[in-house]
Amino acid sequence: MTENGKKRMAEFLLTFCMVTTGGLIVCTVYINIFGPHDTLLKADILWQLLAMAFLCSLGNFIHPYREISRRRSMINRCLHYLYINVVVLGCGYGFAWIDRENLFMPVVMIVGILLVFVAVASVIWRLHARESENLNRKLREYQRTGGVD
Repeated sequence: MTENGKKRMAEFLLTFCMVTTGGLIVCTVYINIFGPHDTLLKADILWQLLAMAFLCSLGNFIHPYREISRRRSMINRCLHYLYINVVVLGCGYGFAWIDRENLFMPVVMIVGILLVFVAVASVIWRLHARESENLNRKLREYQRTGGVD
């Protein structure tokens, strides 16, 4: 596997873990808002959350691992956000998490999607910024020493 492939896989797994955690937190809040407080959940919901997190994490591949313009990056980010909404709301209706009669339920879900998306995107952005700074630091050191180790 190439170096870029390894980085993308690591980022995919990190995103999967963060989306799973965020999904679990949103699910807990969602159930506390809409469900009876003595609700007993079936284990199926855990598999459903994992499936949703996996599908959401696949959205990472919308972003190419090469230099692109700022405009194209913003377009990709918007497409990624739309993809996440389609996946989560699709799972919400498909797994019967959302009552079709209650218009407030998808609104709460969309707010949850936005919160998790922003949290995950900012962690990934910080990781990329840190990696860029490390590469720039190494380049400055290399240039300062004239390429001699």
